[in-house]
Amino acid sequence: MRLAKKKIPKGHLLLALSFMAVSFCSLIIISTARMGRMNQLSQNGLYSGHQRDFSITDAAREDLWQDIIPQLKDRHKDFTIYVPIEDPNIIIKGICTVGRPESPPMLQGTYFDPASSWTSHPSAVIGKEYSQDITQRGGKPYYTYGGIEFEVLGIMGTKEESRINHMVVTDFQSATAITGINTSYVLDAQKESSLLEVGQDLSSCFPFPANVVILLEQGMEPSLLARMLSGNTIMNTMYALILICFSLSTILVTLIWFRFRRQLFYAWELCGYKSYWKHLETSKAYFQVAGIGFAAGLLLAAAVSRLASDIQIMLTDILLSLAVTIGLGVAILAISKKLSSADKY
Repeated sequence: MRLAKKKIPKGHLLLALSFMAVSFCSLIIISTARMGRMNQLSQNGLYSGHQRDFSITDAAREDLWQDIIPQLKDRHKDFTIYVPIEDPNIIIKGICTVGRPESPPMLQGTYFDPASSWTSHPSAVIGKEYSQDITQRGGKPYYTYGGIEFEVLGIMGTKEESRINHMVVTDFQSATAITGINTSYVLDAQKESSLLEVGQDLSSCFPFPANVVILLEQGMEPSLLARMLSGNTIMNTMYALILICFSLSTILVTLIWFRFRRQLFYAWELCGYKSYWKHLETSKAYFQVAGIGFAAGLLLAAAVSRLASDIQIMLTDILLSLAVTIGLGVAILAISKKLSSADKY
């Protein structure tokens, strides 16, 4: 076959098409999974879904959290405490986090980490709907709420309409300065087991007469059948099966690609090529074709994302898809070499 008056080696087109399918499939799966997580995060108001509400009453000191938070940080490595601020006009809450909470989609800047969430310097991450309220002072962006000027760490949000666009998250100390210590909170963690441990410890940390009211009963575990038939499990299984099918077809195509090169491998043997150079030249030609296939898959995915508004491809999706494609390519090449015994020819 010829393309632009150049002869394409046998098997190259099939191999490029196979990797185009693999890269397209992995890119769509990764971007769809990310969008699903972001939608769930938005619907849950930045919570994980197994959070626990709790409240503090009768605390005598407003600065009691200054003693409690360091104790909790020393004993636990995964938890986040939110303090919702009651306001009919805006969804706003403070955050103190330890570990790596699920970060909302960021349009600019960064989200809170353990250092920036527990600080005496008023800081905020605002939804994109409030970006017009930012003022510049001393070369830094600020957002004013309740008479407090918060330095803006970042702007969060999505292109489409979502709750995240209309939310503001502040550092914990600034939020409790507004609400007072005797108020309602939300305890969250990536794992429910970690959440229960922190919740039990939280109740014992506050000295009398402070009272912590929190419900720590563990939810009922769904049955095995219910877990297998859940929407997430079915979708994840479908994604895995699709990727496996394309990978197996790529192994078959790679075997055909090796078969077309038997004479070349035999010529290398006659010329006394060392095994190292044979593997290097084979890998070079293989991954050049795979790279063309990945680029074609990327262009196809970009075209599909323009037609389907539900699919949005980001740079992180592309990099992760590239890593998946390279990993599969290395595995497929190694498996195919063993199956074809190419270096015998």
